[in-house]
Amino acid sequence: MQLNARNLRGVAHPLRVRMLTVLRTEGPATATTLARRLNQNTGATSYHLRQLAEYGFIVEAPSRGGRRERWWQAAHVNTVVPDDSVLAGDDGLGIAYLQALGRVWSDAMTTAIDATTSLSPEWRDAQDFGDYVLTLTPGEAEELSAEIHRLLRRRNSAPEPAGSPLPEGAARVAFQFQLFPTSADRHVSHPTQSECER
Repeated sequence: MQLNARNLRGVAHPLRVRMLTVLRTEGPATATTLARRLNQNTGATSYHLRQLAEYGFIVEAPSRGGRRERWWQAAHVNTVVPDDSVLAGDDGLGIAYLQALGRVWSDAMTTAIDATTSLSPEWRDAQDFGDYVLTLTPGEAEELSAEIHRLLRRRNSAPEPAGSPLPEGAARVAFQFQLFPTSADRHVSHPTQSECER
């Protein structure tokens, strides 16, 4: 789903980002099951589910087992980070959304690290935490990001629906990807060629 100035209001909240992530990775859920999963009260999860639905991030799922509870599922497989004009908006929602993503992704990585000892040897070998420090121009950084996204889209061409059985030995894998200038270089402005020739 492509974020814009309107629908960003529906997801720029840490709990909503967490709920949407759970619905995408674990499948349909009710306000009650999400409250238990996320250590919240049902009133809070009900309210935030209604907000996610109003802005088109989730839809009602078929009810299960004849219960009268409302089941919800993600409406899209991913959310595209808003463009620069939305991120730079005066309302601060773009930055609030990115901050919520950062918290959710950081929590997911910490949880994965804590669970490392319980993994099979094969999954301990497959799990990877790493980073690279590169020297890139903005254009080269965009090109690298596009290349990585193309590779991931090829791998994700036909994703298994959340909650469906997995092939033998397989697991759903989270690939977190961030690319940003390091703190020392965030505000560096390099002179243009004409300025160098003066």
